[in-house]
Amino acid sequence: MALTVRKGKINRHERITQILINGKPVSPAEILECLKGTEQEKVGYRLSTNIYNIRKDGGIVKVIKAGRKVVGYQLVNFTEFNANGRYVGPQAKGVAETTKTTEAVSV
Repeated sequence: MALTVRKGKINRHERITQILINGKPVSPAEILECLKGTEQEKVGYRLSTNIYNIRKDGGIVKVIKAGRKVVGYQLVNFTEFNANGRYVGPQAKGVAETTKTTEAVSV
């Protein structure tokens, strides 16, 4: 089954993925600051649910803790997401290589 890219409105967890896209640790306070003034500001308390949805889409999110308190989140496989925060997968590179191999064989 081919991977299809969903188009349309950006979901809450995709907005948070856009914040985590640089691959560096980001604190929950920074995430809430980025959501301030948007329609998603009201649901900032559901941050862990949104992190779960990023994981469900294929993201690997590292949770950085100090004891029991979460002090940051880090998106490990940030190269597998596009600028809109949507998962495109690791095969983007492999598809081009497969196409080249197929063309060489069929010639």
